[in-house]
Amino acid sequence: MTVRPGRLPVWWVRSVRPPADPVAGDASTVVVHAIATDERPDRSVVEVDDLPPGRTVATGRLGRVAMRSDTLQLLRSELTTPTGAPPLVLVERIVRDASPVLAELIAFPHAVVAVRAATFGADVAPGSVLTLADAARIGLAAEDQVGAVKWRAGTGQVLEVYVAPAHRRRGVATFLLFSAEGAAAARGWPRLWGGGVRTALGEALVTRLRWGVGRVAPLAEVAPPMTPVEDTLGVPRRHLEPLD
Repeated sequence: MTVRPGRLPVWWVRSVRPPADPVAGDASTVVVHAIATDERPDRSVVEVDDLPPGRTVATGRLGRVAMRSDTLQLLRSELTTPTGAPPLVLVERIVRDASPVLAELIAFPHAVVAVRAATFGADVAPGSVLTLADAARIGLAAEDQVGAVKWRAGTGQVLEVYVAPAHRRRGVATFLLFSAEGAAAARGWPRLWGGGVRTALGEALVTRLRWGVGRVAPLAEVAPPMTPVEDTLGVPRRHLEPLD
């Protein structure tokens, strides 16, 4: 794996919030905080009680991911370090009958989700993670999505990162990768890594990422572009080619 100069390790601090109302059946919430400092090895996970005295999760925090402790359902993903990404809502899809199991996070504009959810009297905040049933209930469709990340849950290998051309260069891929890594850290899955085959845009993304050490193999083969021709019409060239 390649160690790219100037990158900081990202490690995770795990904490548990007690249930708001145990009598009503609420579960505790597991929160993993992403910390970008060189205090711990990249991708390691430590319990909040194991931090040195006086060390808080606020120092060096990139963001946090929350899930239910009983069902392991993701609840929320939040980047506290600005990336320029628009407000997004995620939908999680896990293909358990695949071998190995596949996991996918699909990003939708919060504005679209909020309007659809409001018709059912629901309030969905930016950064929320919905189930497939939630998405179907409020009528989210494939044409509404702006990007997705897919990986093998059992090995951590990233298979695909895709952002719709009109939404590129806005931090969507960074948010998707952060959320996927947080999901793996919260659940105790293997951390994410990438092989040596990727598109030219994928290599540009790898080069620009500021966090994470040694997670991506050196480029061995440039894969053909993933963007359908019909999606390139009217899109700036810089969203289709790694010009800078």
